[in-house]
Amino acid sequence: RSLPWVLSLGIVVWLGSQIDMDAMVSALAHADHGPLLAWMALFTILVFLADSACLHLLFDRLLGRFSFSEVLAVKGVSYFLNAVNYSAGTGSIAYFVHKRGDQPFLKALSALLWLNFVDIAALLILLSLGTLMGSDLLPETIAERLPWVVGVGGVIVVGALVYWRLGWDFLILGRLRSLSVFAAFEDAKMSDYLALLGARTAFIGLYVFMTWALLPTFQIPVPLTALLVYVPLLTFVQIVPASVSGLGAVQWVMIALYAPHFAAEVGDTQAEATIVAFSTVVGPGVTLMRLGLGYLLLGRVAPDLVVSGDELEATRSAANEHSES
Repeated sequence: RSLPWVLSLGIVVWLGSQIDMDAMVSALAHADHGPLLAWMALFTILVFLADSACLHLLFDRLLGRFSFSEVLAVKGVSYFLNAVNYSAGTGSIAYFVHKRGDQPFLKALSALLWLNFVDIAALLILLSLGTLMGSDLLPETIAERLPWVVGVGGVIVVGALVYWRLGWDFLILGRLRSLSVFAAFEDAKMSDYLALLGARTAFIGLYVFMTWALLPTFQIPVPLTALLVYVPLLTFVQIVPASVSGLGAVQWVMIALYAPHFAAEVGDTQAEATIVAFSTVVGPGVTLMRLGLGYLLLGRVAPDLVVSGDELEATRSAANEHSES
């Protein structure tokens, strides 16, 4: 449990030792704070509504009917755990569905894992669009490797569809179909795949536009077509549970992606300091706004997210019995 915190702290300390603090303070002072806060607030609300709409569609297709107001509440409260780790937020939503909808916990978790798979496919779509529309705007090293990333990712996604939809076992993988935690992959119809893929591609596209709107407030000159590549890459970094909410790792990758777009006269030192200043304000700022939304909605779902000792023990026993079988 402590490893992500240690890794996050290590990366942050390393970044701090590499960044010119005076240049970072200057970047913070020269930012357009009014437009920055306005865009952050607007997109926080838009992303919250769009993400909840996607969850509502997922529940309706795979887990039974929930009211949109219920989905809004549980999504808002999940931001408390998302602030620590993306997987923790996912688990809280699955537990809410289990308690409120009388669904087995593993079935609910399965649907959310399936949604993560759909998200990967949506991210690959955006990466492909970025490759087709703006490869000439990308740094040369990224432009050269990107087709391989898209190609390998596409093969994995297609292979997963062949495995789950056509029943091709790929030698030893057929046993996965018997595990409850993967049930949604087989239960979902192609119409479900297509519906959620379209919804999640549009949802992640909101992050692209949010980043495009926010970067100019720090005078960071990254074009929209390049962000079709950068935002999916940064999303992958953030959801991998190697550090706390991607802390440190995201800033490191942002420097590698955004710094080449600065004019030469700006200099590497100022460019890197500006990027870290941007991420220092936007990341925690959006998180605080989300926590505010979650706090307002907490009372509606708190009883459904409280785990008693008896329930925890029953869940452990069921998990042990399933693993033994």
